[in-house]
Amino acid sequence: MRRSLPILVVGALLGLTGCADKHSTEDDGDTPVTFDATTVPAADGGSMTTPGSDAGTVEPGECVGDERRSGFIFYGTSTPTHVPLSTGQIQSVVSFGGCSGMLIADSWVLTARHCGIRPGRELCIGVSPTNSDVCFTAASVVNEPGGNDLTLVELDAPASSRAAWAEPVPILTEIMDDSWLGRTAEASGFGQQETGASGEREFTAEPIVSLRGSSVSIDGEGTRGVCFGDSGGPLFAIASDASVRVIGALSGGDESCVGVDNFTRTDVFRDWIESNTGPTIVDGASCGSITETGRCVSGAAVYCSGDELQREVCEGGETCGWDAGADAYRCIAEGTDPCEGLDSVGECAGNVARWCEGGVVRSRDCGSCDQVCANIDEVGGAYCQPDACAGVDYLGRCDGDVAVWCQDGALQQLDCAAAGRSCGYINDDIGYYCGRRRR
Repeated sequence: MRRSLPILVVGALLGLTGCADKHSTEDDGDTPVTFDATTVPAADGGSMTTPGSDAGTVEPGECVGDERRSGFIFYGTSTPTHVPLSTGQIQSVVSFGGCSGMLIADSWVLTARHCGIRPGRELCIGVSPTNSDVCFTAASVVNEPGGNDLTLVELDAPASSRAAWAEPVPILTEIMDDSWLGRTAEASGFGQQETGASGEREFTAEPIVSLRGSSVSIDGEGTRGVCFGDSGGPLFAIASDASVRVIGALSGGDESCVGVDNFTRTDVFRDWIESNTGPTIVDGASCGSITETGRCVSGAAVYCSGDELQREVCEGGETCGWDAGADAYRCIAEGTDPCEGLDSVGECAGNVARWCEGGVVRSRDCGSCDQVCANIDEVGGAYCQPDACAGVDYLGRCDGDVAVWCQDGALQQLDCAAAGRSCGYINDDIGYYCGRRRR
């Protein structure tokens, strides 16, 4: 998502960028974005190849590659990519008054203290990522007594009484240590998009880069992250028992919206949380989108067995990969994975979709099919889809002082002149966007 509203609280009221987001919206006016004059793709509106693409050379009109068999299907378009949340858990991300939160028990929502929620405030969830139409009233608000950036909100009725589909995500009850560094976590919220729109539930998957005191931090690596409107929103990860847990609530972050963002940890404040909500109870980790075949997630094999999620950590010369004997993704000896780290979700390598299927690496050159590579829910990962952007890629171009680029399969544009800026090439991560102020 993108940042465009005024900053109301420093380091707060952040919104979330989708996994493919890269452009940042208007800055604060004091730190202008500068153009990169060393590497500039053609600005004539022609098709451009993302740096690092290995698409190769294909004759015009030759559609090359494998067909992808169907995989899992999530509701909507804004879905998690690394943490196997069930549909009901996805829909239990909460929106209210410019902030976000998470249902962690049937009657309790966890959010950030700086959001300033008070009794009587309306909080909403919804099946559709763009329509939070099931609402509750804050019956009571309990701030963390030590002044830390956590708040618990008791709802006026159990969530299940108005939304049978709503499933809370319990907090993490084990203590995080350095072994969590590098794991992929997933943040969610209803914050600002780069177009200035908000109010759509989005997810972003990022590595955990720091554990300091009561804070856990993730890094958007310049391509994704949280932004205005996501404050208080949850950070999810897979616990040692394979269940999905809330490990933090968004407190503040990098003003670029694609950098390092900080969440207040739930494991540190478990006693205080449970003194209000009651003991954290997990009846069994829901498999969500994960099947018996499983996936490789953050150095572990995650798979479904007996309708419960299992997590096998790979250690001592092992890595997660395709186990031909088990016909599934499991921990195997290093150097024996026929798919070399790819799983069924796969990746977009430039405009080539690559994925593992039954121990065999499959690929499809989307460009040769006049399509683009994207993570597609309906097939469960990377594959080709029609190019709704008519040849404009993620780096984009400038039409005068209007930045034009392709994102999430749709053509996006922003009038830089209206913001008092000029359109130009920023760098290889952002491409064409609004940079220096006009003089």
